[in-house]
Amino acid sequence: MLAPYRAPGFARAELPTHFAAELLAELEPGERVFWTGVPEPAALARRALGELVMPLVFNGFVLALVALCSRDGGSLALGAVPLLALGLPLFQAPLGAWQAMRTTFYAVTDRRALVFDAEAILSVARDDIVAVRVAPRGRGSAGDVAFVVRSPNRPGVAFLSVPDAPSVARLLRAA
Repeated sequence: MLAPYRAPGFARAELPTHFAAELLAELEPGERVFWTGVPEPAALARRALGELVMPLVFNGFVLALVALCSRDGGSLALGAVPLLALGLPLFQAPLGAWQAMRTTFYAVTDRRALVFDAEAILSVARDDIVAVRVAPRGRGSAGDVAFVVRSPNRPGVAFLSVPDAPSVARLLRAA
């Protein structure tokens, strides 16, 4: 089997070769792929830029404090070192969003919904999906598709920034 089965009629992304290979390796025998998608890069870039504001403001304030204190020769500038130790890790969230643009893709099969990212594969059985919600993002039908799962121990699961989010939500509800 060179390519997974795809049900006709749904918008889907053609996956890069390395994503398709990862998906094929994850599929169980007889499992059929109904939809595949990748987050829209522009939408993830907007999220990353939005998350960048807080670290820039916080660290800019700390650096201004250091500049003002060191100009007068005060030792108060040393007090800013712990603040920088707290502020610099704030840049991890926007960097994670940038990484997600290159390493995340989604799939819906006849048995489950899958979220692939750089570090893990999250698999949710279609029978465990209790509710599906769409949060529109930007223009058109793009948006986030979040689903509530039956297990109380499972964190929230979502397909972020997918094109034609309402169609994906209908597909997930059709279980």
